[in-house]
Amino acid sequence: MPWTYDDYPTSLKNLTAEVRRKAIDIANALLEDGYGDGRAIAIATAQAEKWAKRRDKQIAKKNTGGTTGQAVAADAEKGDGDSIHVFADPEESGWIATQGQKRVAQGRTKADVVEKAKEKAKAQKTELCIHNQQGDLIEERDYS
Repeated sequence: MPWTYDDYPTSLKNLTAEVRRKAIDIANALLEDGYGDGRAIAIATAQAEKWAKRRDKQIAKKNTGGTTGQAVAADAEKGDGDSIHVFADPEESGWIATQGQKRVAQGRTKADVVEKAKEKAKAQKTELCIHNQQGDLIEERDYS
C-alpha cells in the first residue's frame, strides 16, 4: 500500500515535513520495485536523512527527543541531486539503478549497472549507493 503525506508510517512522525515527504517518496518507489514495507521504510528513512544532511536541512522536529536534530554537512559532502541507488531488480534477474522515482540504468550484471550509475553520479556530482542482493547498503561513493 503506498503512503501519502497524510497517511504514513508512525516511524516517520518525528521527521520534519520536508524530510518526511522525501522519505515517503523514496519508500513508495521501493514498494513499486517490490520491496516489503519494513525494508522500504528503513531504506527510505536513511536516504532521506542523508538527503537532508547534504542540504543542511533539519531532520527531526524540535523537542521530540530524537538524536538527529540539525544536520550539517561539509561542502564536499553535498550533492546537486538525489543519490543514485543500485539494487537487485525484484521483478527480473538483473540489476537496476534508480534516482528518486525513476530508473537511470538497468542490466543483467551488477558490474554493468554500477559502471553506468557511476558515470551518471560523476556527471551529476552526487552520491552512488550500492546495495547487495538483499537490499542492504554495502557501499557509498561520493562524487560531489
